[in-house]
Amino acid sequence: MKKIITVLSIVLVFVLSMSSCSEKEIDFIDHELYEELMKKTSSEIVMDSNTAIKAACDLAWQEYQAVARRDEQLITEMTQKAIDFGGKTMKFDIKSTGNPGPNGYPLFIALHGGGHTTPEVNDSQWNHMKIYYYDSVTSGIYVATRGISDTWDTHFNAESYPMYERLIEDLSVYYSIDTNRVYLVGYSAGGDGVWQITPKMADRFAAANMSAGHPNGADLTNLYNTPFQIQCGQNDDAVAGRNTECGRYCEVLDNLQYTYGGGYPHKVNLHLGKQHGIEDNDPLRSEQVILTNPAGWAKGEPASTTEEDTNAVTFLEKYRRDPIPERVVWSIANRPSMCDTETFYWLRASKDIVAGTIVASYDKSKNTITIEKMIILQEEGSISVMLNADMVDFTKPVTVIVDGVATEYNVTPSLEYINKTIEERCDPNMIFAAEIVIR
Repeated sequence: MKKIITVLSIVLVFVLSMSSCSEKEIDFIDHELYEELMKKTSSEIVMDSNTAIKAACDLAWQEYQAVARRDEQLITEMTQKAIDFGGKTMKFDIKSTGNPGPNGYPLFIALHGGGHTTPEVNDSQWNHMKIYYYDSVTSGIYVATRGISDTWDTHFNAESYPMYERLIEDLSVYYSIDTNRVYLVGYSAGGDGVWQITPKMADRFAAANMSAGHPNGADLTNLYNTPFQIQCGQNDDAVAGRNTECGRYCEVLDNLQYTYGGGYPHKVNLHLGKQHGIEDNDPLRSEQVILTNPAGWAKGEPASTTEEDTNAVTFLEKYRRDPIPERVVWSIANRPSMCDTETFYWLRASKDIVAGTIVASYDKSKNTITIEKMIILQEEGSISVMLNADMVDFTKPVTVIVDGVATEYNVTPSLEYINKTIEERCDPNMIFAAEIVIR
């Protein structure tokens, strides 16, 4: 990747009164000016203020969406309900219910059980998943995907990930879904998929629910900002101690929370006395008996119980994704190998970087980005910070702190970079107009 010293940006004008505002209350936008600018085209905008930059970003998205909706590949994928990649095909069923919110429908992606079995059994499981959680959704686009192989990892073969990316992007363009309310849910083999997919694509999801699946050593480091619910029967031990592993992962997430000083919102429901069949889809939201000490029980402690609504959709609908979170923890080795994207939230690592950990945060009130931790053992490759006006005020120098050394950058927005990030993620809530290369 080419080293960029001139930076590029997005959104907002400095309207900060340093009184008693929290960072989340800081608003740099001149909303009256923004409405006037939205009558133009993106190329007509002179990006001399953060408000103008925001208008350019939003107009660029509208222009991109208008063109993309006429794309023959997208139309074919949506009408045939199938996406192809790498010689594999992901079929999907799609239905909607209720009315969209002001930002569009939420999206629920549901993964079926089965896995290492016959195509007929997996098709039957897929047909069941087309309705399994659907009645619990009051408003949303409900998509049930068919695993791309009849193997135990049916939902997370390497070729699956580019197709999940493509599916979300297609729906963002075609149905104008609310990309801050994209949810992943799965049962049994579908739960296996949720364990693996969520941390690899954590910046795509508002929350995820895993039911009756085995973690198979899943690395959850990337879930700092992604709520994750684990559900399993207390006696579901037919596959490699699935029940105790689910309980143990409560402690895994607790430990990650401790290690990184917060984050990792999670809940673990071990259903008392249940085996592989648990109640996680009751549209009436009846309360179920679950263990209050799943991690302790997994280590041999006596069980204590409570009763709660364990409907997966109830958990998911509580959450909206923050597309520009104030702090990001990224285990680079856990990104999908066959996806082209180099980004995770507002960080970028070139594809030739195969492993490493980055912990980064920003302080909107101080116009500062801090790289708290960066462990990259290989010499080749570049690391960048992408900038968004929800993060900084672009009318002032942006300070980046790496290894305790502060460097100031004057940021220049670019429509070219805005369009680049739109094409990369196809997400109206993750558009950037600035990048600073930090190594």
